[in-house]
Amino acid sequence: MARPRMRVGLIGLGAIGQGVVDLLDRHADQHIQIVAVLVRDPSRPRPISGLETVATLDKLLEKRPDVIVEAAGHNALRGYGPGVLESGCDLVTVSVGALADPGVYDTLVTAAEAGGGRVEVASGAIGALDAIAAASLGGLSRVVHTTRKPAKALLSAEEADQLTRTKELFHGSAREGVLMFPESVNVAAAVSLAGIGLDRTEVRVLADPHVKRNQHEVIAEGAFGSLRFEIQNVPTEGNPRTGRIAAMSIVWKLLSRRAPIVIG
Repeated sequence: MARPRMRVGLIGLGAIGQGVVDLLDRHADQHIQIVAVLVRDPSRPRPISGLETVATLDKLLEKRPDVIVEAAGHNALRGYGPGVLESGCDLVTVSVGALADPGVYDTLVTAAEAGGGRVEVASGAIGALDAIAAASLGGLSRVVHTTRKPAKALLSAEEADQLTRTKELFHGSAREGVLMFPESVNVAAAVSLAGIGLDRTEVRVLADPHVKRNQHEVIAEGAFGSLRFEIQNVPTEGNPRTGRIAAMSIVWKLLSRRAPIVIG
């Protein structure tokens, strides 16, 4: 028997949100329906037509979504996440860096327990989260996450133009790094929460004038052995800090909710 289309609410219509809409149009139009998009100003013209926009979370929840996707950044997860979860609706997010703030983390957990909703973190611009999470059960001794990005994605235009070699901007705990570079080191929070936590995971942030893609390298060591994962992301046209794969990971998460067999 055919199942009804999944009803999805979307928060944000920036680079990631537009990518989600485009991918759903191409890959899941018969299975998934975006019922409305929550934006700051519904009256403003949008590059994507045909979508209903609303200005408040209550209006979005009135559309009876099965799941809500947050694609608007850390402030959106802080502001709207608790209300989504308290309503009993599941929430898919890539703004996992917001969880580096213990207050945000605890508030979302409390809201989820009260309402029955659940936060599902999409992998975003990183991978190997399933392997790291599995390895953590046997014990991880060390996890190092190195982010290397084009200088203009991390520095002012003037500083970037003057840079001639790689510059280390940060080396410390993932919690400190995510709070210092909330949009650029967002995925380090996902790696940390999958593994040994935000305070034990080591993060390095490098500005490199010689690279054109956002790069992440994760090294993990433990009872399972060792793991090394590297990815080079093509940035979105609308936001050089965000890789195109972020939207892809959200859509894959949505498709997996309906799939009869799920890998990973």
